[in-house]
Amino acid sequence: MTSVLDVRNLKLFYRTEAGIVRAVDGIGFTISNGRTVALVGESGSGKSSLARALMRFLPKNVSEYSGSIRIDGVEVLGMDEYEFNRKIRWKKITYVSQAALNSLNPIMKVVDHLIEPLILHYGIPKKEAIERAREVLVRVGIPEDFLWRYSFELSGGMKQRVVIAISLISNPKIVILDEPTSALDVMTQASIINLLKELKNKLGVSYIFITHDIATSSELADEVAVMYAGQFVEYGPSERVYVEPLHPYSKGLLNSIPRLRTDTALASINGVPPSLINPPKGCRFRPRCPYVKPVCEEEPPLIAFGSEHYVRCWLYGSK
Repeated sequence: MTSVLDVRNLKLFYRTEAGIVRAVDGIGFTISNGRTVALVGESGSGKSSLARALMRFLPKNVSEYSGSIRIDGVEVLGMDEYEFNRKIRWKKITYVSQAALNSLNPIMKVVDHLIEPLILHYGIPKKEAIERAREVLVRVGIPEDFLWRYSFELSGGMKQRVVIAISLISNPKIVILDEPTSALDVMTQASIINLLKELKNKLGVSYIFITHDIATSSELADEVAVMYAGQFVEYGPSERVYVEPLHPYSKGLLNSIPRLRTDTALASINGVPPSLINPPKGCRFRPRCPYVKPVCEEEPPLIAFGSEHYVRCWLYGSK
């Protein structure tokens, strides 16, 4: 399959009064056209910082932003902000942020939210932009007459569909979904996930699905990246990571989820996530790991375990 996103050794560090925060520390992965990568892990593991790094939504206190990001074959990390905004952001890659329901301006109609990027970034005439907005709104399951409503007239599920429509209006290659269902009830979550699956099949769009809800991500993911303390600790096909996780942290996450067809007791992960200012020496999961051994004081590499399955753990290395 053709790669639409290729990330290599990506780093994003923040400068704070307490020290340097290593939010994204040497991340690398690839997404093929029409595929979904689920990015899972506890709060504070660096998932949203990775999304900001890909979109270049960078705060002023960035200490280091380096590596390689190729979107649709084009290296974008070296682009200046004007060029990136004109050629890449909202054209090749778009973003549905956390608390997306609050991103809609209550004094703007739905149609204005949808046509704004078409007019500003593409110079499309307003009449043509409205027709495009009508098509996209219907595609996400909202009647076209909702174009002329305000966001406060919509339910939570409708608002989420509008935000997704905004992310699709420019026909992007990649959509980053940062906790897109966290503020919704269970039935609405299921509806949104089904919508995302349908759009992926029809449009061939690729997703980065960021979540701490593993059960939800399993419905959409083709590949899974388990993130801990700014690093990927496991990466591989969803049917392998969800069924036979390798890393002790991945196992802990999956053991914390209720199962319908087994009597497996729920288990928790002891301890708390480490500080990203002073992460543990060697393996960052070492202070919480039940299988810790002396070699874990050295940082493990990302080890290949079969085809396309990788794990950062000395349990699978030879040292």
